[in-house]
Amino acid sequence: MSRTLFLGDSHSCGYYVENHNDVNKAEPVFWSKNNYAEVYSKVNKKPVIIYAIPAGCNKKYPTWLKAMFDYYPDIDEVFIQSTYWNRHLLGVNKYLDLADGLKPNHFSHGPNPPPASKDDPLIERWADVQVTDKYIEIATRTDPKKINEYKGFNLNELSTGMQDLFANQTYEYTKLWHEHITHLQYKEYCGDLFIIDNLCKQYSVKWHLWSINDRVVIPSQLDFYGSLNNCIRPVLNAEQWIKQHHGIEIEKHTLDGEHYTKEIHNIIGKEYIPYVKNN
Repeated sequence: MSRTLFLGDSHSCGYYVENHNDVNKAEPVFWSKNNYAEVYSKVNKKPVIIYAIPAGCNKKYPTWLKAMFDYYPDIDEVFIQSTYWNRHLLGVNKYLDLADGLKPNHFSHGPNPPPASKDDPLIERWADVQVTDKYIEIATRTDPKKINEYKGFNLNELSTGMQDLFANQTYEYTKLWHEHITHLQYKEYCGDLFIIDNLCKQYSVKWHLWSINDRVVIPSQLDFYGSLNNCIRPVLNAEQWIKQHHGIEIEKHTLDGEHYTKEIHNIIGKEYIPYVKNN
């Protein structure tokens, strides 16, 4: 038996809004059937692993991939839904140690942790726990809507070095404008993909890098640390492909302004993922 692995964020973990047409009764749920990965499994009658968390960030993916390769010896294809660059990780080490010897699965929770059910023998779902006995790891984000616009700076006025850039700024402002939207994030992103590519090479597995909409940035050049020889990238993201082939603008088909309807997930699972696979 071989399995397909999907890594992603809330789009990948069955996010759905019950009573989404009624603001007063709307309630988000996870691991519903509003999930392109489950659609892919059903159509192809193939075992699928889904590892995802709400607000998941790209930085999680290399660790998740290694944990799943360690747990499942029969993964034969990997689909990674690249996500938004304003997301990052925060951690706490209770004893202020270096966590020497920490394992890739330390925060892993699965298969099928609550509220995920065991309703389909072909589907196994994984998520993260945030708090363990010694360590905490939280995926969070900076929201451009809640902070000031980029203020810029004058290099000639940096009398005491780079610290002048953020001495009087909030953490959120500094994180967004002096890390996320800079070459630092680009190098980190390329580095994580290089790790992913080499992990897949070790296990003789091809992997597919794609994005769900135009608001997710995937640079055209990803070989900062070397070529990604096991990576397959589609020409079009899901939003572009669905508009081209179905005439549907997916941003007009959301449950809450961000997460997409079952119709969109069905198209992604049945048609777009096969396009990514055969691109």
